[in-house]
Amino acid sequence: MLWFALVQSLRVVAPILPFLTEHLWDALVRDAAGSPPLSVHLAGWPEAPLPDEDLLAEVAEVRRVVARGHQARAASGLKLRQPLRRLVVEGAPLARGHVDELREELRVKEVEFGHVEATELHVKPHLPALGPKLGKELGAVRAALAAGEFEELAGGGFRVLGHDLAADEVLVERSGKQGWAVVSEEGVTVALDTGLDEELELEGRVYDLVHTLNSMRKQQGLELTDRIAVTLPTADSDLVERHAEWIKAEVLAVSLETDGVDEPHIEKVAHSGGRRTD
Repeated sequence: MLWFALVQSLRVVAPILPFLTEHLWDALVRDAAGSPPLSVHLAGWPEAPLPDEDLLAEVAEVRRVVARGHQARAASGLKLRQPLRRLVVEGAPLARGHVDELREELRVKEVEFGHVEATELHVKPHLPALGPKLGKELGAVRAALAAGEFEELAGGGFRVLGHDLAADEVLVERSGKQGWAVVSEEGVTVALDTGLDEELELEGRVYDLVHTLNSMRKQQGLELTDRIAVTLPTADSDLVERHAEWIKAEVLAVSLETDGVDEPHIEKVAHSGGRRTD
């Protein structure tokens, strides 16, 4: 596979680097099986394979779910660093094979595919369309719609008090029930469980702390491979007790302790394991 990739790359860059690619062609291709062209400049351009339409459709659907998930987070005011318990997806069957990617992108513990029951449906009559059609019965129909006394029909219509109302004769709003953030567009509905328990809140604080410490590393001009010693306020002792190894791995810390400091403090550590003394 590596040989194939190198050969195709030589054919692409040959007009720009004619002598180097010819030398590499001699070394890699000339004696290969199948009577290859004697020169890279006689080989022609690589043939592009036909796109995998099924794969493209699958990826597009995953991206739609992720986009709706980000919209739901934004609407609920929850930042991405705060883990959530559950995501329910409806209308995106091609995304079922990408649960791990969805969990990572939207930072949720569980992903379910099925009917979203966390929505409240609000239907109102579109007065310019229904007024002339219903006449005196408009008031009763409006009251029934407000009370939820209707039946959903295929194609976005509704049946209420014996009247079939087309999709363009009603105004439809969907909102998330208490504790849920719901977004529905282009046939895809996602619902995020926004309830936070102690474990989720603690993990959210860990992500915030990791973000803060890595920002401090950047501000101090540390290299990506530099190790640090971290001192945290006493109020963060529960983070150290529960997730010390996770935090140390994320920020390349060799030690993590709490003290009477007001804000997190980091210090570069020499490769020998001691703290820097300069």
